[in-house]
Amino acid sequence: MNYLLILLVIGLSPLVIDSAYAQSSLNVTESIPCFLNYTSNGLETLQNCGFAEDPIRFVTMPFDWVTGGLFPLIVISVLIIMTYLKYQTGIYPIAIGVMWLPFSAWAYPDEFISYALVIASIIGAGAVLNAIIKQTKEYD
Repeated sequence: MNYLLILLVIGLSPLVIDSAYAQSSLNVTESIPCFLNYTSNGLETLQNCGFAEDPIRFVTMPFDWVTGGLFPLIVISVLIIMTYLKYQTGIYPIAIGVMWLPFSAWAYPDEFISYALVIASIIGAGAVLNAIIKQTKEYD
């Protein structure tokens, strides 16, 4: 019976799932960041990448390029994980997260919601596991 159902689903899937056809193409120009310009010397790289205006932005620019602009978010996430692993309590990571909330909501509005949902899901799963496993044990 199961084999018949599988064959029926496979046989009817072309009728239910439409094929996708590309109607247009996008031309993406190649963009090379200023710090990967190998034809310039070191002083020109400093001038082209805006070292005089914002040195901190200049230093973090390669990391932002590699992480897709999410470098501060990754740094804070690693900081939160390290704090939890060191102190084994949830209050310090929560305090770091609360201090980070205004900036992350301003800087990453789209990522903020999805990241907040992931973290809230992890916290919710931890609370449920804590309630089921630790709170229901009877100790002698």
